[in-house]
Amino acid sequence: MFMLPILAGNVFQQLYSAVDTIIVGRTLGSDALASVGSIGSLQFLVFGFCSGLAGGVTVVTSQFIGAGKTENARRSTAVIYMIWAVVSLLCTVVGIVCLPGLLHILNMPENLFQRAYAYQLVCFIGLGGQLLYNVESSLLRAIGNSKVPLIFLIISSVLNIILDFVFILAFHMDVVGAAAATILAQSLSGVGCLIYSFRKYPQLRVRKEDFKISFAFLADHLRVGLPLSIQDSITGIGMMVFQSALNGMGADAIAAYTACNKLETFVVMPMYSIAVAMVTFTAQNFGAKQYQRIRKGVHNGTYMAVLTSAFISGMMVLFGRNVLSLFVSGEPDQTRQVLDIAYKYLFIMAVFLWVLYLLYVYRSAIQGLGNTLIPLASGIAEFVMRVSVALLLPKWIGEEGIYYAEICAWSSAAVLLIISYMILIRKYKDAKTSES
Repeated sequence: MFMLPILAGNVFQQLYSAVDTIIVGRTLGSDALASVGSIGSLQFLVFGFCSGLAGGVTVVTSQFIGAGKTENARRSTAVIYMIWAVVSLLCTVVGIVCLPGLLHILNMPENLFQRAYAYQLVCFIGLGGQLLYNVESSLLRAIGNSKVPLIFLIISSVLNIILDFVFILAFHMDVVGAAAATILAQSLSGVGCLIYSFRKYPQLRVRKEDFKISFAFLADHLRVGLPLSIQDSITGIGMMVFQSALNGMGADAIAAYTACNKLETFVVMPMYSIAVAMVTFTAQNFGAKQYQRIRKGVHNGTYMAVLTSAFISGMMVLFGRNVLSLFVSGEPDQTRQVLDIAYKYLFIMAVFLWVLYLLYVYRSAIQGLGNTLIPLASGIAEFVMRVSVALLLPKWIGEEGIYYAEICAWSSAAVLLIISYMILIRKYKDAKTSES
């Protein structure tokens, strides 16, 4: 029940991302779609680092709340706000300065460069607003409220769709309009969550004195948050290598992957929702020393992951091509070629989707226990496999070999995480705790 509002929120969050893609692809053409999609890995790298750090430190907040330590929860919230401000400013400045070089590293095709630059520039400028919603929604979930972030996200999703039509179709702002609409909508939802959390929950109502924290207290948060952000950054770097290899295959391959990637965001939403709920559930019960509830929660999460992934995989195989066609328009021959490429990747992903679902369940459980080194190690394993396969396999079996880079990355990380969780949880198996 805690997970369902998170799932609904992810649906709406990805809805306006998909609307951006549909409007861009069907009104501005395949090149515009490719220019937006060609920087997806760069966005994941930057936003993954920032949100991984901000979201990771809320694990500490969840543990304080689970242990009933209100004063420490407020101080923890103050730390998170300071981290958000510093990281947002730093990443915005560095991102804007380094953007041309980063696009060259991505092997950006000449005909896509200007649009990709303009789109990502707007995203960097609005990075702080984007992160604000992630921070506030994480804090609200840390206290057990997953419904209010959903309400604000629904409002922002509707606003984003309206702004898409206004900026792109009415004002003819091209891909910049899509970026600006998303930034503005997410920023407003973040402000809404901030106002609500401050008024509703004493645990999150920071005071001036809460910002007077010790270095040791800050270090406790960074000890949890930094490895998670580094883990996401390592994954992002691996995706940049993958994107660079993909960008060298031409605009059709980029457009196909972009369309497939947008569909993939909907496909993984249930998994991501289970994972977010698992982190908070595990962290709160760990703080309360309810170890048996952790074991039961992970078992239930595993069942949910397997059953959900099996159902979604079947839907992907049966209806995936029809859904992909929503994102692509243009000359019939080009459209058909783009869809052929996209569906091949989608089919392979559907077969192995259950691996990705299990990866997120067990990584989230380990994060909730306060262990950050193992998830970091799994990120390194993903990086090694993704880069190795993306660079080597296409040379042996052709361009289709790049489709297997993600699958191999998922598998290597999942094996490491499942084995590690089983080892970690054994020391709690004899704990005699009461069920709340």
